[in-house]
Amino acid sequence: MTKITAGMILVALLNFPGSAFSQTPPTEKPSRTTATGRTQGDEQVDRSFCENDKRSEIRAFCENLAQLQSHVNNDTVSNLENGKTDLDGLDLHDPNNTEYYVIAIRGKLATNTAISSLLQDFGQSRPDQQLGASSNASGTTSLVSKAGSAELLDFALNTGAVTQSVNGTTATLNTNLDHVFRLITGNHPDCIVATKICKPGWFQTHVLNPTNISATIDLAQQSSKTTATSGQASGTTPTQVNNASIPTGSGRLSGITTRYQVMNKFDPRSDAFQEKWKTAVADSSGLKGAAASLLSGFDEVRQMLETSAPPLDAKARNGMLDKARLDKTGKALADAFAAYFENFENAPQSATDFQKLAAAVSQATQYQTAFRQAWSDTLAAAAGTLFTFEYSFEQPLNQPKSHDMKLIYAYNFESMGMLTFNGAFSLYGGAIPAGAKYGRIHDGQISGEYDRTLSGKNKSIQTQLSLAGYWQYQPDPSVLNIPAGTVAPGTTIPLPNGTQEFVGTAGSLWVAQAKITIKASGGINIPLGVSWSNKTDLLQGNKIGAQVGISYNFSSLAGLFSGGGGN
Repeated sequence: MTKITAGMILVALLNFPGSAFSQTPPTEKPSRTTATGRTQGDEQVDRSFCENDKRSEIRAFCENLAQLQSHVNNDTVSNLENGKTDLDGLDLHDPNNTEYYVIAIRGKLATNTAISSLLQDFGQSRPDQQLGASSNASGTTSLVSKAGSAELLDFALNTGAVTQSVNGTTATLNTNLDHVFRLITGNHPDCIVATKICKPGWFQTHVLNPTNISATIDLAQQSSKTTATSGQASGTTPTQVNNASIPTGSGRLSGITTRYQVMNKFDPRSDAFQEKWKTAVADSSGLKGAAASLLSGFDEVRQMLETSAPPLDAKARNGMLDKARLDKTGKALADAFAAYFENFENAPQSATDFQKLAAAVSQATQYQTAFRQAWSDTLAAAAGTLFTFEYSFEQPLNQPKSHDMKLIYAYNFESMGMLTFNGAFSLYGGAIPAGAKYGRIHDGQISGEYDRTLSGKNKSIQTQLSLAGYWQYQPDPSVLNIPAGTVAPGTTIPLPNGTQEFVGTAGSLWVAQAKITIKASGGINIPLGVSWSNKTDLLQGNKIGAQVGISYNFSSLAGLFSGGGGN
């Protein structure tokens, strides 16, 4: 009988960074000597038939299933005697398989919901995430764009303005392409580290994972539409009005933003973060206590499996060998094992034992929260450079559309906080009207922000202080589009064809902001800011304004698609 020890758990943690919330529990992967005399895992076997199977038990036991199928295909295993070791790897009664059973049953017990909640709590301590609208939105609390984004889905509501003249209410939806892909395909949407059970491909790692998209909607600013009219509304003027501007709604898409994270050491899926995790595990004496708690949880599951799980008897073993011989793809073997697994769960005589076992598995999963401090320490140790490229298409109300390009650089100083710098330029979009007195360049921007967590990162409610400065230079004053059907400013003359006017002044716009962000458990963030500017985009003169918002991280939505929602 193999007994799991705390030391074995620590060894496994070195191999499975982030195991406190990954699809792989923090226990040592059992080592078996196969019929070929090699240690299991050394051989290159085909796992394609099982690694992405929708059944959690097939994914959990995939390596053992693939090993058996490979040996049957090459005639290394032909009977119960020389296939005993491989078949033992599929026996629920075998204590070596405790961790695989925990992985399998965890999904069936809907504990992915708990994992998603844990992901939210851990993500709250990240100082790099951009969750709200950018600084040029009419309703925003952000003066500087951060290098990171939401891991799955984030929805933010912000009220205020920092560089705009008119305060607004803005809704911003952020999403990560990799997590959306995993959520839609059911390919472990909660998985954030690369393990043998969760292996992202090159396209996911280098294209989907670093790419984030956000949409910003102005909720409180009305849009308008020009419609044909005839006659006069009153007899005060003989002028005929042929067009009128009418409101079309209070909600309008004001911008789309695409972000590509070139480098982000806060991303748990990155090689840099995994190296930090290994170092933290090796150097942390505090993990020994957490490992002991995990040991007790998994040991209880192991003991219950030994007393209640049905052994893989000779009939079942022969049946699996026959399936493997008849279908060399492995699909028939997987179906046979699934039937054996489900027979244990559904057997009436084991209903009580299964309920107790389910509770033990849930308890073992909960012990994983003991790694919260280890995660926070690793996150803090992820000091270094973060770099992101951002492109935005903006269409502000009654102003020309623009294309904004921004480079975001950040450096994390571990316990001293993080500095973020933005360098950006904006170009007017579309055709420049004939006779326009402005060129293609809208403005250039340089900004910086300092962020530091005031409360402990391992607390359920955290506070983050942000101090930011912003400089924008415009070669020409801002352009205001006056819709057709309105009157020229300061007159009663209608403008049937619409017009453009310069508003405000060219030159430098300076903005300073101080902000406190309250980070509650479950992914809720409440930013509260105050800002000063020497002018705004349309108006001259100093302005002092307040910004307030709320955002929610919808990472737990993954549970709805993976069978963990609603529990």
